[in-house]
Amino acid sequence: MSLDHLRAEIRDWETALHAHDSGDFRGSLRLFEPLGDTSKIVVNMALLHDRLGERAEAIKDFTRAIELDKYLAIAYFQRGVLYFYGEQYAEAAEDFAEAQRMMRDHPVLKYEALGLDYQLQSTAILFNKWLTLSRMGETKESAVVLQSILKASPPPDMEATIDNAIQNSGQGCNPYSLPMGTLYRPSASMKTFLSSAGQALNAMPATPAPSTRAPSTLPSLRSASSDISSTFLPSVSSHKGHRKHKSSSSSSYKGSPLSTESPDTPMSAVVHAPKRAELNRVIGPDMMKPMTEIHSVPCAGVRIAHGPLSGLMAWRFFVQLDASSNRKSKMPAATRGAVITNFILDTGSENSYVPAETLAALDYHGDTTPGAEVTLRIQGVRTKCIVAHSEDAGRVGLSFMTAGSLTYYFDAGLVAPVLYDGSRERPANVPRTIRAEDLPPRSWLLALKSRILSIFAFSS
Repeated sequence: MSLDHLRAEIRDWETALHAHDSGDFRGSLRLFEPLGDTSKIVVNMALLHDRLGERAEAIKDFTRAIELDKYLAIAYFQRGVLYFYGEQYAEAAEDFAEAQRMMRDHPVLKYEALGLDYQLQSTAILFNKWLTLSRMGETKESAVVLQSILKASPPPDMEATIDNAIQNSGQGCNPYSLPMGTLYRPSASMKTFLSSAGQALNAMPATPAPSTRAPSTLPSLRSASSDISSTFLPSVSSHKGHRKHKSSSSSSYKGSPLSTESPDTPMSAVVHAPKRAELNRVIGPDMMKPMTEIHSVPCAGVRIAHGPLSGLMAWRFFVQLDASSNRKSKMPAATRGAVITNFILDTGSENSYVPAETLAALDYHGDTTPGAEVTLRIQGVRTKCIVAHSEDAGRVGLSFMTAGSLTYYFDAGLVAPVLYDGSRERPANVPRTIRAEDLPPRSWLLALKSRILSIFAFSS
C-alpha cells in the first residue's frame, strides 16, 4: 500500500539525515535530492549547500522552498542571511522584512512541531534587518527598526548581543542565523499519522480495490504541495513581553498541534485552536442549509490567504448524522437533512472535531459537551468526531482522512487544495465547496488606505 511507500520515503529521509550527522554532507545532499519536492526537504538541501560553501545554490533552493510555501518565514529569514554575507544588502533587507511579515505579529515561531529544532524570534529578524540597513547607510530606516527592537523587549539571551551591537553601530557583528547542523527531521505528528493511519487501516474490513492503484491515506513526500506540515501553523507564543507563557485558551484536545493545552505537550509548544468566528470571517458563515450539490469527494477548498488563519486550508463540508447517531431523535433519519459546516484540515490531529452548533442544527439529542464522541457523515465519509470546545472551529483530522482513504494536493488551475480518494488517479474538473462568490469581500480598499497612510507616516 502507499502507506508502506510513505514509510519507505521516511526511511530515505532518515538515511539522508544519518549521512549528514555522520559528516557526509555531499552524500546527504545526494540522498535528499530525489525527495526534494516539499519545502522541508528543499530547505534541508539549501542548508547543506550553505554548509558546503555553495551560497548561490543555497539561495536557489531557499527560493524554491518559498515557491512551494510562500508563508515559510524561516526560508525568507535564512535566505536573507545568505544575501547579507554575499553583500547583497538590498535583497537581504527585503527578505528580513518579508520574514517579519510572515511572523503575523507573533514574537516567536516554534518550529519543533514541524520537525525543525529552532525557534524563530521576531527580535532576531529585526536585529538582522537593522544590521543590514546600517551596512547600507540607511540611517533613518535603521533608526526606526532599532526603536522596534527596543520596544520588543529582547529575550535575555539576546540582550547582551544587541547592546554590544548598538554600542558599536553594528560594526563587526554578524546576523542571527540557523545554527549549523539544524535540519528538518520527520516530525512527531508525521510519525503519529503513520502509526494511527496504519492502525486504522488494519482495523478496516477488507474490500476489493476499486482500481489497480493501492489506496493512499495521506500525501506523498514527492507531491510538491502536499507537505502535511502546511495544514497547520507552527507553534506560536502569542504573549508578548512575558518570559513564561501561560495558556489562556480553554481547549484541551490531546494530540493536536492546533490545540492550546495537552497533557503530553509542553506549554512552550502549543497554539490556539482556530475559532469559528475567525474562520467564518474569511470563508463565510456556516450552519446553513446546503445550497450546493457538492456533498462528496473529490472537492476543492481554499487556502486562507490573510488574517490570523493565514496558510491554513479550509472547506465547507456537507455534514449529516450517521444512522446510529441520534436514536433519541423523533425525526426519521432520512428527513434529518444536512447542514454546511466550515472545517480546517488538521493532519496533525488524530481526531476530528465538530462544533456543538452543527449538532444542534442537525437535531442531535445526544451528549454535546466538549470531548463527547459522535459519529457523523462528512462529505459522505462516516467519521468519528469529538465535540469541539465552545467557539472553536470544526477540524477534520486522521479519523476523517483514514476513514475515507483520502489524500490531497494543490490544483494549479484552481490554486486550491483538493481532497480526493487516494486509491484513484487525481481527478479533473473538481468542484469547489467554497466558491469565489461565496467568500466575504476582503476589505482591499481599507488595506490600500492603510498602506498609503503608512507610506505618508514614514516619509513625514
